[in-house]
Amino acid sequence: MALELYFTPLCWLQSPKMEAVKNIKWTLRKQVKSRLSKISQTSLLRQGQLAAKTVSQIPEFQRARNIGLYMNLPEDELPTEDLIKKCFDTHKGLYLPRVTPLNKFNDTPRFHKQRAILRFLKVDSLTEVNSLIPRGKYQIREPEFKAESGEIRNDLLISNEKLDILFVPGLAFSKDCKRLGHGAGFYDDFIKRYYENYHERPILVGIGLEEQLVSGEWLHTEEHDETLDYVILADKIYKRSN
Repeated sequence: MALELYFTPLCWLQSPKMEAVKNIKWTLRKQVKSRLSKISQTSLLRQGQLAAKTVSQIPEFQRARNIGLYMNLPEDELPTEDLIKKCFDTHKGLYLPRVTPLNKFNDTPRFHKQRAILRFLKVDSLTEVNSLIPRGKYQIREPEFKAESGEIRNDLLISNEKLDILFVPGLAFSKDCKRLGHGAGFYDDFIKRYYENYHERPILVGIGLEEQLVSGEWLHTEEHDETLDYVILADKIYKRSN
């Protein structure tokens, strides 16, 4: 059941203003976080297993060669371990994100006060994934850069490899494939950098928990927000209508 907001719609629904959109996002984030904090570990694991099975129903996943995925937050987020295992079991190349300072590769900032971007790095085995170390503010496990003869060899953009599918985390999703992120803008930024590099984007699949479904009328996007091609919430699939 989609999450409903507890206040009256404002006129910005017809003529949205930036400040109103920011306010609605703040309210949504607060309400969804409250809902997620009540989910049991048993439910998290069950939904992670369901999502991994459901992904196989997407034709693009069946055909995919390279997948971009993510390591979930320690709490209140869909576990991705089963989906990671499925990628290796079906012999797909797997890339995981690492938050990287802009100055490491002299990347250009895309928005005010941006200090870091996501770099997607290839991991070669489930054993390697299981050995990853938690890093940063949110203690998410991240892959290591791998160098050979002084050259980084496992960075997606440096190696000019392409993703067929990018699984995108979020705080809330709607049936019409809109997404509300955590507010840092990392994924919207990466998708735009990917497009600049390849002049196309991978299939974008939002993946999460059934408790993260919200009514589409409240997920009002801003210009920089990317719309997804699919949303998978546990065993439910929602596809964007063109």
